[in-house]
Amino acid sequence: MAKQVEVHAYHGWGFNSNFWNLLKSLLPNNIIFKAADRGYFGDEYIPEYDYHSKLKVLFLHSFGLHWCAQEKIEKADIIIVFNSFDSFLPIENPARAKSKKVLDRMISQFKKEPQMVLTAFYENCFLNKLPDNSTHNLINNSLLLSDLMALNKTQLKLSIDIKTKWLIIDSDKDRIVPGNRGQEIMSIIGADNYISINVGIHALPFANPMDCIKILSDAFPIFKSK
Repeated sequence: MAKQVEVHAYHGWGFNSNFWNLLKSLLPNNIIFKAADRGYFGDEYIPEYDYHSKLKVLFLHSFGLHWCAQEKIEKADIIIVFNSFDSFLPIENPARAKSKKVLDRMISQFKKEPQMVLTAFYENCFLNKLPDNSTHNLINNSLLLSDLMALNKTQLKLSIDIKTKWLIIDSDKDRIVPGNRGQEIMSIIGADNYISINVGIHALPFANPMDCIKILSDAFPIFKSK
């Protein structure tokens, strides 16, 4: 009997669970897929693995790696990370100083005009080609601001089970987390399964779902169509 595969997906800052819809539609039908929702634009939702699930998989996009519970990360069998980071601010200058300046400006502007900041964020995520459902009526400004401010201090503190299989994916055209920052995560967890995709942008699973499916299928047989 085949193992029951269950995927839980955590989106990044400024998105909601709909971020994963296109990628989800391309996965084999036998995979159980549950998208978590931070609660920026509606109710928060944190999925739980089914008792019968034998293979626990995590999709973590950008800040999703940081708001997903560490205990869940450490117990997963397979983890796929899309365009994320250890510390959002680069370790060394001048990149750190530049990133800090941009983040501080976003925080300051968000306090006055949150919709403007979010729109500009989407433009950078999608390289100015906004999808039809990329804008929202802001509901939880305080959570969006709190998480934006938290980016100043993000840093992973993981005690990784050596049985966990990681796949780290970066996008060369990422304007939000530029510079193949996934390599920093690799150095922390000791993983060696890394891919840099030259056609991707920050919203990679949303904007390039077919490319993601090919990468997943090549790396893990469970993602191949049945």
